[in-house]
Amino acid sequence: MNKLYRIVGTLLATLLVCMAGSVAAHQQWLSPNSFIETGDSAWITFDHSFSDRRFYAGSGPGSYYSWWVVGPDGLKRAVPALFVGKTRTVGELELTVSGTYRVEGVEDSMLWTRVKINGEETWQPGGREEFSAESVLQSRIYFSKAVTYISLGAPSRGALSPTGEPLEIVFTEHPNSITTGTAFTVTVLADGEPIAEHPIRVYSQFDHGHDPALTCTTNTAGLCSISPAKSGRYLLETSMKGDFQGNPNVDGYVNGYTVLIDVSDQ
Repeated sequence: MNKLYRIVGTLLATLLVCMAGSVAAHQQWLSPNSFIETGDSAWITFDHSFSDRRFYAGSGPGSYYSWWVVGPDGLKRAVPALFVGKTRTVGELELTVSGTYRVEGVEDSMLWTRVKINGEETWQPGGREEFSAESVLQSRIYFSKAVTYISLGAPSRGALSPTGEPLEIVFTEHPNSITTGTAFTVTVLADGEPIAEHPIRVYSQFDHGHDPALTCTTNTAGLCSISPAKSGRYLLETSMKGDFQGNPNVDGYVNGYTVLIDVSDQ
């Protein structure tokens, strides 16, 4: 079955399962949800949201994010049609060339400051200098990205190349050709360099609660092997934080990355 159709077709079962329980708070995901075939092309829609319930829309990322598609040619383009709502952002794409597309929602590295005003604590965009000194609690730079891959026809690798961004998960095997009973390998990169001894958490559509279905830790080359036992949707998530060098007004950084995959039976 064409991967485009299969990855969309599992969504209804996913939603029915995940509505029964909650998972880790404010997990972000980007998920294909429908398609319309028109001759040699296809229209695909996707949701991007943060939610306590996996793959069930909760809170939209809003205007701080941008949405992109990398085509089989490896070129990056803005998503042409978007609805930015309260609970989610919905995008629509026309796929005209056979091959694999990477769809992504990105919050580029951005400075946020936690302030306390009238007894309430909140995160606000901007640096310390934009707020009264007595109200500032801390200031951090955040980078966040959610990704999924969609193949029209035979999968291709032009959209799979590393980006050199602050944090990413790169696939050795094709993400649209993963099957149960066979391990697949990913690399965690930070600014294009592999990270050793770094955790990846894998969340299944079938499981509830705050604990991931699978976990793995990268080796000295940044590689990690994952073996899904069931077919269905999985969300791979990793994050990192640390001190920010070179700016005494910034307390640190936090980077986050998620990628949704669809695992098929052999």
